[in-house]
Amino acid sequence: MHKDVWYYVDRQGKQRGPVTRAVLSDAIAEEAVIGSSLVWRDGMAQWQPLSSLMSEFEDAFPPAPPSPPAPPTFAAPVRDIQHPSENIVYAGFARRAAAMLLDWVILCVATFVIAFILSLIVIIAGGGMKPGTNVTLAINALVLLLSLLYFALQESSVHQATLGKRALGIKVVNYEGKRLGFAQAAGRWFASTLSYLTLMVGFLMAAFTGRKQALHDVVAGTLVVDRFAYTDEPERQKHHTSALLIILAILGCSVFPLALLAAIAVPAYQDYVVRSNVVRAMAAAEPVKALVAKAYKAEHRCPANGESGIAAATAYARDNVASISTGSMGDGGEPCAVEITLNLPNQQALHGKQIWLEMPVSDKPGHDKAWACSANVPDRYLPVMCRAPNTSQVPQRE
Repeated sequence: MHKDVWYYVDRQGKQRGPVTRAVLSDAIAEEAVIGSSLVWRDGMAQWQPLSSLMSEFEDAFPPAPPSPPAPPTFAAPVRDIQHPSENIVYAGFARRAAAMLLDWVILCVATFVIAFILSLIVIIAGGGMKPGTNVTLAINALVLLLSLLYFALQESSVHQATLGKRALGIKVVNYEGKRLGFAQAAGRWFASTLSYLTLMVGFLMAAFTGRKQALHDVVAGTLVVDRFAYTDEPERQKHHTSALLIILAILGCSVFPLALLAAIAVPAYQDYVVRSNVVRAMAAAEPVKALVAKAYKAEHRCPANGESGIAAATAYARDNVASISTGSMGDGGEPCAVEITLNLPNQQALHGKQIWLEMPVSDKPGHDKAWACSANVPDRYLPVMCRAPNTSQVPQRE
């Protein structure tokens, strides 16, 4: 049999032939026969796939299509931290409350230290420190300025959190999960005033709102979230902060304020007790003042003890009064006065000290009819009306 005679199996599985090489080439070109199709001719031991005889039919196969361009290479996908698909852990009320307590302790300490240093500077410079409205305003302004800078600078920093928030593992972000600018952080601080003005209800909102937002968060457009939220490590977010950590933070924060309050309140209460004893001693002299005024009006002279119904000085003794004496404090028998000697053995700063009440004697219209008051008692224990610019000049009773 001639070698130009071929047999083949087409794509439908049917055997064809005998055919010439030209006919088989046409079948290949029309793709009626493909590389896996079996072919045979005389001289071949067995049927073989057409692909093994490609060299004999190169002109019959259609030109290979150009290779597709290599797919572009891309860098590894970067997590979109602005719109992450993972769940965000929002800071709950307990974590936020503990962080706020820590922040306020830090602020109190910083304010106290700075105020103390400034006070020393003023004293050393010779300016003195006199309590008054200006000092109070200056201290309040210092506290507000420190608070603003403390919160705004830290919440707009790379840490996105104050020291208290960092200790509790939380941070502040905007609605896109980005770091706040200073202006927005400052606006959040100013907005927190609303949370205070609502009697703290604005802060309590963080326990009930869907994204744990307090009132000032809603106003400022901010969120308080776990420190690993909106990062490439969202799996490290903590859904539950240790209750022990929160309790320790709250207890730790409570110690300093309580100690500070005690340091302020105890001396203030002690001064109040002393001041109340002074006021009670002055109240005990009211009946005596009335008798002195009545006697002067009738007799135009200052009565002494034992006259005009006035008892002996020691007859008015009581738990806080040693004696109440009457007489005059100036030349010519005027003005009339009442002298109170204090009896406070447990308060050495006051025991045996005197308070002088001087009766007005002018009947001119518009003249002050109130009794004048002076004492050799420290000013802080006296009523305001008894505090004189210079108490070193102690009047002498005649």
